[in-house]
This record gives sequence, structure tokens and C-alpha cells, in this order.
Amino acid sequence: MKEIWHKFKTPKLFTLVGLFLLTLTLGKNTFADDHGEESSSPHTWSANMLMASEYVFRGITQSNEDPAIQVGIDYAHDSGFYIGTWASSVEFNTGNADGTQIETNLYGGFAGSFANGVDWDIGGLYYYYPEEGDDDGAGEQDYVEVYGSLGYAFDAPMEPSISAGFAYSPDYYGEDGDGIWLHGTFGFTTKLGISPYVMVGYMDVDGDETTPNGYDYVVYSVGGSYDIGMFTLDLNWTEAESGTGNAGSSEATEAVIFSVSSSW
Repeated sequence: MKEIWHKFKTPKLFTLVGLFLLTLTLGKNTFADDHGEESSSPHTWSANMLMASEYVFRGITQSNEDPAIQVGIDYAHDSGFYIGTWASSVEFNTGNADGTQIETNLYGGFAGSFANGVDWDIGGLYYYYPEEGDDDGAGEQDYVEVYGSLGYAFDAPMEPSISAGFAYSPDYYGEDGDGIWLHGTFGFTTKLGISPYVMVGYMDVDGDETTPNGYDYVVYSVGGSYDIGMFTLDLNWTEAESGTGNAGSSEATEAVIFSVSSSW
């Protein structure tokens, strides 16, 4: 266990733990203030924390195959409007003076359900790396995306569900050109409480600053989750395979990831 925790650099670990304690405090204060009135209040606050053996984003490691810790806090209104912030430890192996250790996300949007039971979600997200070095030669890391998704849960044995979505950025990570991410997921729940799932995604990025020729790849992920009290255990295998374009810095990767998460 000590070997795992020594992989975290002290400054970023303290920052993320501080964010976690803040979300926990805000959550407790909200629940205390709304005690007895939660059912009638249109406002909802929630927080979450996750520890993973590796942080993989769209099939590509963001932690140099090391463990990662992540925290987040969200606000939602009965109208469907929501905003939130999320942070993760990161470690990029770019071969230059990249001192980035934390990724933060700021997002907001609207979510709801159609009369036929199909869930929908649409919004925007800003990826911000506060420790980014302007002269590290890797291009601007910060970027924005718009996203949307649809999902449906069938009223059938084992509660099967499907979802599909997209994300688009006009100026993807590293000052590359347009980036489009497409993904679909199928899952269900067994009588043992285990929830297997399969995800397939496709990433396509036009070339510019970091990868002049652009790149594309396909991501496959197979896994399962299991709830124990307020905790969720997840184990999955993820692989990214280079597509028809130049893979650039996003070479094909493969990982087995275990995580423990909780939300409240």
C-alpha cells in the first residue's frame, strides 16, 4: 500500500484531499440546512470521490499508468439545469518539461427525460490544467467541449440499459484542430448485484499544433461494477486501437483498471 501512495506527489495529493474535505463539508452543511425539507427543495447538492489504479481517458492513460485520485461536487435544479466541478491527479509522459499534475473540469448543462422514458443530457465542459507550463512545447492543454447523450433503461429482467453520446471540441487538447468523440454503452444487472457493461468509442482529431497529421482510434472497454454500502467497486479492461490516421501522441494502449468510488 505504501508503494502505491508514494506514487502520488505530495502537493497535488494535498490539493485533491482538500477539495474532497470541502465537498464533504458542503454536503454535510446542505443536508443539515435542508433537513426535513429535502423532498420539497428544488436544489440538490452532491459530491463524489474515486480512487483508481490508473486514470484512463478515452482509452489513453492520463496518469502515466500510475494510480489517481479524483473528487467532484455538483449542483442540480429541478428544472434540469446543473453545474459542477471535478478534479483529478494527472501525470503526462510527454518527454519534455511538462509539470502538469492536476486536471480540473468545469461543466454545466441541462438533463431530463422524454415522455417515452429516454433520458437526455446536453451541456458544455472546460478542461483546465492550472499547472500547465506555457513553454513546455506541448501546445495549449486547456480546451472546451460541447456534449450530448441519450439513454434508455428497459423495464425487463436484469434491467438492461443503453446509451450513446458525443463530444465536440473546435480546438482539442494540445492546440490540435476539431476533435469529435462518439461512444455507446450497454449494461445490465445480474441477480448477484454485479453490473457488467460494454463500451465502444471512437476518437477523431484533426491535425494542427501538436499532431500535424491528426489521429483517430477506437476504444473498447469491458467491465463490471458492484455496490457495497455507499461504495462502488469497478473493474474493467480497456484497449485503444489506432485508426486509419496518424496516431501521433495517442498511441494504442491497453489497461486493466480497478477503482473504488463513493457519492453522497
